[in-house]
Amino acid sequence: MGDGFRGTWVATYRAEATTSGEREMAETILIVDDDEDVREIARQALSVRKYIALETGDPQQAIRMVKEQRIDLLLTDVVMPLMSGTELADRIQAVSASTKVLLMSGYQTSAITPSGRPFMAKPFSIDELARRVRETLDRPSSFARPTKAPPASL
Repeated sequence: MGDGFRGTWVATYRAEATTSGEREMAETILIVDDDEDVREIARQALSVRKYIALETGDPQQAIRMVKEQRIDLLLTDVVMPLMSGTELADRIQAVSASTKVLLMSGYQTSAITPSGRPFMAKPFSIDELARRVRETLDRPSSFARPTKAPPASL
């Protein structure tokens, strides 16, 4: 990542974090990215919005974290040196099927579309991050049982 990207994120975060409305959240989000600045800015932005935001640059640590506590959403970079984000998502959902996934990347890779998971291109604004996180959390789980429609009244 170049300094321009980092500077854009920091400036955007400072401007938007003070203007966006806060909403009570109890969900836990795990941010995994090899770029410490991206992790920290995303953590701060989500914490301001009352999410419990955890972060790591180590995919193996992320898997351990999911085994130890409930994670509602995995927000992961796709292109990382130790493990791809799509592989990490597969491994985490094998351990915690209810954990939802939002992929992010500054690159368009062939792994994104086949995964069928929501994707957000970097760089993105803090408001876009918050909106996409909320949309992903609000989606029905792939593992949820369909609800039956009530019987029609006569």
